[in-house]
This record gives sequence, structure tokens and C-alpha cells, in this order.
Amino acid sequence: MAGVDDLVTVQKNGVTAVNSLVQELINFKTAYSNFVGSSSSTGITGDTAIVASSGRLVTVSVITAAAGGKIYDSATVSGASDDNAIYTIPNSTGAVAVNFPFTNGLVVKPASSSVVSISYSEDA
Repeated sequence: MAGVDDLVTVQKNGVTAVNSLVQELINFKTAYSNFVGSSSSTGITGDTAIVASSGRLVTVSVITAAAGGKIYDSATVSGASDDNAIYTIPNSTGAVAVNFPFTNGLVVKPASSSVVSISYSEDA
């Protein structure tokens, strides 16, 4: 028959296993949110600095399309140039999975009369 010490050991092992599972679920949630986008900016119609930190551009949705427009790895609108362009906004409506990292920030410059929405994740 199991003694009290054995029962305490079983309980301790159970708590340790549950704590490990919780930690793995937290890690999974963090990784998952990086690929599905934990933040979004909708209805962008002009040059916009979205975030000034590193992260991942996840999705670009073109609501109203027009030729031109780019997304940049830049912390400021004035710093956005062809040298740090990371994505050319398509000239057709719809959503595109981009899944591309950025280091300095995220700036969206849609073409005139375009409407764009994005989802992104910032690094922790």
C-alpha cells in the first residue's frame, strides 16, 4: 500500500507536468501569433508609420486597388525609400499572406486612392 510520501511524490510530479504543459502552450501561443498577426491596421489610405520596432508583416489586404504603393522596413515615413522597401502592394483587391520580417519599423505608403489593411506582429 502506498504511503503518504508516495502520494505526495505523485502529486508533485503531476504539478510539475502541468506546469511544463502550460509553459509549452505559452511558447506555442507566442510563435502562433507571430505567424497570424497579433495586431492590425485597417483602412490605410495615405503614408502611415505603423510601428517603430521589429516584427513580422503577416498579411496585406487590398480593399481598393490602384497601381503603385509599397511597404517599408522603416520607423518613419520620411525614412521610407526604395532601399528599404519590403513589399509592393498589388494592383488588385484581395488578401495576400506575406509573412516577412522587418527590423526598424513598418511604414505603409499605398498608391493614391488605394485602401489597404495589414496584420503584423511585433517582436517581444
